Parts: sequence; C-alpha cells; structure tokens
Amino acid sequence: MKVLEPRRMARYDEYAIKTWGIPSAVLMENAGRNTYRLMKERYLAGGENIMIVCGRGNNGGDGFVIARYALNDGFKVRVCLVAGRKDLKGDAVLNMELFSSLGGEIIECAEKPGAVRNSAKDASIIVDAIFGTGLSKPVGGIEKTVIDAVNNSGKPVIAVDIPSGIDGRTGAPLGTAVRAIHTFTYAYPKPGQVLHPGAGYTGRLTVIDISIPPFIEDKVGFDGHIVDGEMLRGFLKKRTPWSHKGTFGHAVVIAGSPGKTGAAHMASLAALKIGAGLVTLITPETLNPILEAKTTEVMTYPVKDNGRGFFNAGSFGEIASFIEDKDVVIMGPGLSQDEETMKLARRIYREIDRPFVIDADGINAFAGHTAIFKKAKRTAVLTPHPGELARLIGKTPGEINENRIETAAAFTGECKINLLLKGAGSILCTTDGQMFINPTGNPSLAKGGSGDILTGFIGGLASQGYTLTEAVLLGTYLHGYMADTWVQDHSDMDLLALDLLTGLGDAIEEIRDGTDRIYIERSL
Repeated sequence: MKVLEPRRMARYDEYAIKTWGIPSAVLMENAGRNTYRLMKERYLAGGENIMIVCGRGNNGGDGFVIARYALNDGFKVRVCLVAGRKDLKGDAVLNMELFSSLGGEIIECAEKPGAVRNSAKDASIIVDAIFGTGLSKPVGGIEKTVIDAVNNSGKPVIAVDIPSGIDGRTGAPLGTAVRAIHTFTYAYPKPGQVLHPGAGYTGRLTVIDISIPPFIEDKVGFDGHIVDGEMLRGFLKKRTPWSHKGTFGHAVVIAGSPGKTGAAHMASLAALKIGAGLVTLITPETLNPILEAKTTEVMTYPVKDNGRGFFNAGSFGEIASFIEDKDVVIMGPGLSQDEETMKLARRIYREIDRPFVIDADGINAFAGHTAIFKKAKRTAVLTPHPGELARLIGKTPGEINENRIETAAAFTGECKINLLLKGAGSILCTTDGQMFINPTGNPSLAKGGSGDILTGFIGGLASQGYTLTEAVLLGTYLHGYMADTWVQDHSDMDLLALDLLTGLGDAIEEIRDGTDRIYIERSL
C-alpha cells in the first residue's frame, strides 16, 4: 500500500482539481459521504446523538458533509465550530451553509469555550474534524481547549483524515492531539498514522477512495509503501517437491561472547526455523561447548580465541575461508564491544564479498568507521534500534525518533547501505531510494533477544534466494505478526524471544493463502 506525506497529498489534490478537472467540492463530498457511510455501518445503531467538532479549513468542511448526511438520516446532530462562521472559506462555507439550511445546529465554540465540554455530555459519539494532515505547528488556544475537552469526555471519537494535532509526517503529537478509536483517511495513508505515537492516536485506520485517479502516482510520485500481505504474496516463494537443503542456502552466523551465547543461539535458530537449508554458527572456540549444548540442528564452527571467549584478529583467515562459498553472513548478535573483536568485524565486512545482515554489536563496530560502508559496496543491511544508529551518526535516540524516516533515508543516502531502523513502525530505506514502513508488532517485543530473532529471520530468508529487500520486508513483517498473534491469547508482557518461533509456519501460510489479518483497511 503506497503512503504519501501530507505535502505530496496536497499535490495530488491539486492535480486532481486543476489538471484532471475534478471539482474540489466533489472530493469533499466523497470524503464526507463515505466517512459517514462507514461510520454508520460500524458505530451507529439508530437514535444516537452525534457531536461533530469542525475546524475552519477543509477538514471542517468534511465534518459538515458528515453532519448533513447524519441529519438527513434522522440523527440528532450538533456541530461545534472551532471558529466563527465568517472564518470559513471555500468548500467549507458551502457545506456549512447546506447543513445550516436543513436546520442543523451550529455552536461557535470560540465564543463559548465550554460548549464542547457541555455538548459532549449528551453525545453518544464525537467526530473530530478540526485539523487535517497538513498541521505543522503546535496546537494552542481554543483548539487546544477543545481537543482536551474531547479527550476528557470519555466518548468514542471518530477522526476525519487524521486525529487533530498529529503530525502527518512523523506521527508526533503537536502539543496535544485527539485520541480516536477509528480514523478514516482519504486516498492514501500518511506516515504519521502508521508511525508511533501517531498510530496509537489513530486507532483503527481505514483508507477511503475519494475518486483521485491512480495514474496521478506516475505524475506526482509517492513517498513509500506500507508493507501488507498483498505485497508479500507478490514475492513469497513456493517450494518445489524436488527441493533439498542445498536449494535453500547456507547461512553463516558470526556471533557470541562470554555471557551472550543466547544471542548467538537465537539468531542461528531463527535463521533455520524460517527456512534456511543449513545454518552454521561461527563462534569463539572457548564458547563452543556451551553452544553445541544449546544447538541441535544448527552447526557450529569454532575459531581460535586465545582462551578469552572473544573473537580475535588471528581468526580472520579461517573465517574468510569458511565463508567463501556461503550464501549470507549474519554478523553481530552477542558479539561484544571488545576492541579486537570490533576490528575483526570491520575487516570481515571490508574484505569478504558476501551479502551481510549486520545487527547489535556488529553495528557498534562501525561507530566512527561508517566510510567503510560506502567504500566496500556490499549487498548489506544494517538493522539498528535508535540507540545503535545514534552511536553511528552522533545523535541521541530522541533526535532520531523525532523524524525516523528522514534520518534513515539520510543515512542510507550518505553511506550507500540499506537500513532497517527498528522501533514502533520499523522503517526500511534501500539504496535504490525506496522506503517501507512495517505496521506489525507491539510492546511485547520490548524484550532482550527479540532483535536477534529478527536478524535470524532476515538472514535465513536471504539464504533462500530472496533479495535482501524482500528478506527484510518479509522477516520484519513476520516478526511483528508473531508478536501480534501472541498477545491475542497472552499479554504484551510475557513474550520470550524464542516464543516468536512458535507457530511461525502457520503465520507464513496465512500470508500465503490471504487469510492474514488486515492492519490497514481499504474501502471504496
């Protein structure tokens, strides 16, 4: 599913109106009518009191269209206008006047600040139509008072296009924001509705067609994709009856240090569980007895470590020789930040021409050495969380999370390496300029080891012949999907990393046969 930032969505509207010739009033009518239709089907049984809070712009105009249809259907409707009538312009004025001509009640909240709070007491449901997706400055004044009153009402809220106060680019609340149970957005989803915390304010998300022709994508472009089952089915492979273990590749995992053998074990097992034909864990020889006891199906390849339990520079030759004919290298889980180990990790990447999936301490090894990525020109992906990326680029995790897409894209453009920035709404930026947002996952993944499982998933898929982009998209989606499946029957507190492997095959089959859950609904 394609995603548009608010500025590009405005260009779509402009193209549809000025070039294609669709009247702006028709687009507004389509938006409001279809929002009302779906709202009625899902939330209105008949007889409810509906309060609609309208701003002065086009979002408010959409709200007036909803109000008109609800009034015609016999619902008791009250519009709280967060402005004076004279402040409205264009199509919003037209729809305000149409609603008023039918006897609709309009309260100008700027003159009666307590009107929203008082009206909400009698409302069965509230419709938020204050701000649209183009908001870029903090909310203040009467709008802040109104949004706080809506949130404090305890009533279910339906948001028109986006919860008012949410930045449509980043998902950040701009001072304050409406908390909706369902958001009906128009034509395309916006990043701020999928990235957190915006996704939490958005609630359920439905994309409504408003008659913008799809060929405009070729004229104006788009900003990225939201991963879904339909996309994954486009490249999910079927296994032939004559397949053998060699068909599905040999993944090598370079991982482990004293106290962190679990990370090496989990990444290796995840690569095998997701379908790699063979997985070999390269580990310091001192740790080999522990890892041979932990692993059964995974093979180990111990290398000299001078009895320390850490990788050292002298093992480069034996590692390079072993990796030479393998399909993918997974490097980093539990590797440690031992100085000699970090030097070895950089040399392995610099001198061994294999596809790489690099995580955890494998990423930390390149702090201050990111120029290696550009020079080596490997087929590779880094999979940092914000803290790991912060160490690479000299920023704080908070600064990175202020605009995750922009930060990830800038790093990929500068270093010429694919980047999966993990988090609530993981973002993949690729070296060919594409951007993908993953919608799956929940707080149960905030647990040590879950990243090692993801790294194994990606490497295990890459070994089977998936492109690195495909492996990241499918692996990340499945990783979050497994967590979402877990919380249906458990809680978001008790998931252990290895639980993500239980039922993995069922999840893959759900995606394959189209019975997977829908994260973002598209409605005509």
